Amino acid sequence: MPKYQHLFFDLDHTLWDFATNEQLTLKSLFQRYQLDKYFSDFKAFFATYQPINNSLWLQYRNNHITKKQLNTGRFHQTFLTGGLDNETMATNFAGDFIRENALQTTLMPHTLEVLDYLKPRYHMHIITNGFVETQQLKLDESGLSPYFERLFVSERVGAQKPRRAFFEYAIKSCNARKKESLVIGDSLDADIQGAKNFGLDHVFFNPAQIAHNETVQKEISSLRELIDWL
Repeated sequence: MPKYQHLFFDLDHTLWDFATNEQLTLKSLFQRYQLDKYFSDFKAFFATYQPINNSLWLQYRNNHITKKQLNTGRFHQTFLTGGLDNETMATNFAGDFIRENALQTTLMPHTLEVLDYLKPRYHMHIITNGFVETQQLKLDESGLSPYFERLFVSERVGAQKPRRAFFEYAIKSCNARKKESLVIGDSLDADIQGAKNFGLDHVFFNPAQIAHNETVQKEISSLRELIDWL
């Protein structure tokens, strides 16, 4: 009998290729909103957007700003660097981005192959800090939905990863035992630290093999490694 009964997967950057899907969506919107009037090219726009977005996400995770401030603010602040001060346009752009990004379907390499292998063997669930209105859509559009029994979104849970309350809620909701549960995710902060906070076994998915000093139970650079291990 396998040690684990329940696998808790992060979604963005772990199974759903957020980086690729985000760029595809933003590139399309950059053209539609004619942002080449304010930025030399998409590359310049995206290079400005990324640190602003990361900073605001951190503030949102720490409950320092609201969801609306995150969504509109990341684009309004980016627009400002190009000399465009139009909050209404930023709000519309944000709405289009959230809707259209969720319809993208690029997955991380080997995702379906690995899930096909795991599905008959484990109960599988999604744990994510994304937004309620987008995460289910991503699962449906990309063909991931049939693999997972439960979707836990921080917004609905009322706590963000890495908070202990998020993981406690997910584990208890599945009637899972801690020692039979495994967390798999790409974020040392949200996923791995969160698993540690609640005493759960964990796998750090590090496809870029970024150097770090954290102690992790298991680290993989390809999802395929899960087939040999689980």
